[in-house]
Amino acid sequence: MESLPLAVGPSIRGQSSVLTVHSTPTLRSPALLCGFSGWPDAGSAASGAVEYLRTKRAPRRFAELDARAIYVHTNNRPFSQIVRPGERRLEWPSLALDALSIPEAQRDLVLLVGAEPDLRWRTCASTLVDYCRALGVDTVVTLGAFLAPVSHGGPVRLNGRSSRPDFGRLLTTLGLRDGAYEGPTGFPTALLDAAQRRGLGTASIWAASPVYLRGLVNPKLSASLLGVVERLLELDLGITELEAGGRDLERRIDAELMTRPDLERFVQRLAVESEDDGGVDEGVEVPDELPSADEILDDLEQHLRRLGHGDQSP
Repeated sequence: MESLPLAVGPSIRGQSSVLTVHSTPTLRSPALLCGFSGWPDAGSAASGAVEYLRTKRAPRRFAELDARAIYVHTNNRPFSQIVRPGERRLEWPSLALDALSIPEAQRDLVLLVGAEPDLRWRTCASTLVDYCRALGVDTVVTLGAFLAPVSHGGPVRLNGRSSRPDFGRLLTTLGLRDGAYEGPTGFPTALLDAAQRRGLGTASIWAASPVYLRGLVNPKLSASLLGVVERLLELDLGITELEAGGRDLERRIDAELMTRPDLERFVQRLAVESEDDGGVDEGVEVPDELPSADEILDDLEQHLRRLGHGDQSP
């Protein structure tokens, strides 16, 4: 497999100069792996998966989209963080490309991580796909997660689809099926559409996130998504710590539920009903037949909120 150096200017020109390139990586048969925060990221599963790889392997950032051109900051607000008493730092939303070299594998990765764009989806998607094609990317893999009436215990429910027959067969072998959801969609779908139109292979992997864990970062979902990526791309991404974080969160949720038998029974019923249903799809709503579902879910969320945000990541 040959490395592909690429000389480019400071930005990509065409419909819009929304992409700024800081440097050009040398990559071996790279695949693009994407995780967007926002609407398609229940439990921070997709963004958490890619951020985990960034934290563990320290890839090199080499390009980013112009945040001023793609975000409405009343939707994607900057984050204010205290650096020291009397001093704050603003972290602005971003969508950037990182080069992740994996010497022990047959291919490298380009990571695309950040907040889902608010604006110019078609321009963003076409610009990213064209640039990644020039880098030698042949496959685009997007990750996502959706709220569903499933339990936090047991295996994570996953959906998956691919335009590549070999990937499709492997997803079927792994027990993943294409969801039947039709309706409003997210930027990952727009990106995959642009990639397919330009002849790239695509795969989309989605995890079902328990509807009562809206406010919790869930590393168990992230680990399951990356586990499928490992199989598809024949990589070892080293997800042991992420899996351990998921098990720890599951134990703590179980401990909290033991103090509220009524909520524990509700979660158990979700598990049984999702098993009887045989699966879940993106965008599934909580069944109306669950007793006082809205009230119980609100109570359950309030009860589990003490587990906090961010404690679940390893």
